Amino acid sequence: MARGAKSISHDTLNELGQSTRIRYFRRTLIAAGSLPEIDVRLNDLELRSRALIEALPAEHGVIITRFFNWETLRKLRRRPLDSPISVGVANARTTELRKIAAFLAWLGENNLKLPTLNQVAVDRYLAHHDPNLIIGRFLAWVVRHRITQHLDVPRAQSTASPATIAEDAIWEKVDVLLQDDSTPMSSRIIGLFLLVFAQPIRDSVRLRRDDVQSTGVNVKVQFGSTPVVLPPPVAELLVRFLDDTCDRPPYAGAPPGWLFEGVMPQQHLSDASVRFNLAKHGLHAREIKRARLDHLVQVLPASIVADITGVTVNTALRHSSNTRADWGIYPELRTRECKELDLSE
Repeated sequence: MARGAKSISHDTLNELGQSTRIRYFRRTLIAAGSLPEIDVRLNDLELRSRALIEALPAEHGVIITRFFNWETLRKLRRRPLDSPISVGVANARTTELRKIAAFLAWLGENNLKLPTLNQVAVDRYLAHHDPNLIIGRFLAWVVRHRITQHLDVPRAQSTASPATIAEDAIWEKVDVLLQDDSTPMSSRIIGLFLLVFAQPIRDSVRLRRDDVQSTGVNVKVQFGSTPVVLPPPVAELLVRFLDDTCDRPPYAGAPPGWLFEGVMPQQHLSDASVRFNLAKHGLHAREIKRARLDHLVQVLPASIVADITGVTVNTALRHSSNTRADWGIYPELRTRECKELDLSE
């Protein structure tokens, strides 16, 4: 490309394969305006799936290509550019293709084919393999497109269990993150948002600097429709972080505006890196979020919990019901007059 032998394009970069260096170079060119904006992870997923499918037997590759293009890729391409797919989504879709390929390979090994597949064969496969929604989704698709006859696939049972983390344990973890200087400050703040406000890591890493309001008296963050006032120790840590990062120059182009910038140009911090840092403290996001929501609905109406955390009212009501919270019977209670909520006390 530097010599002019190849055009500066995404197709040219695609010829180089996939690596962190190529991904970084691509994002740099996008940030500089040399390449048009695309969903880089989605582009990588397409390249990865193409390589996976090309290694399969031709008849398997044809059916998986149809499934991927129409059932998966079409939906992912509808997402706006400012809402790219996450690493987790990309990995999940790759795993999906591998599991479907393994299922088709099993059919071949047992002299079975999709057009003549019967319920006995499906039950035999599910009995000897981990039941999951992936095969069920694939079989529902082949039935819907009349590639095979009607088949019944058992629904996977929810493995979610009631939160068992006591509120005292939550606040002990808060104290740990407030005092631990060995963990990156960005991960500490995101961990505190999780512990205090039940914020998923994937949402916290996408916060913008504009979502933070500092008045000199208090610091507010807008997670949902209603801004919340941060407890003083958390506010002090966030203000220190903002001061430390306010003059950081962008890799290329204009400042991206992320509250937590990542190592890739114009990208926010990776949620995987935050999970890694928090796991060292025994913080598991899903369990903590569920437990913290259970705690919040004990002291606030479900509608207010939804406003301040960004979860749906139905989710908050479900937590109210599960915990038999008294507030759960007042879903209509709102705080229309109050434009912010102070949980700092």
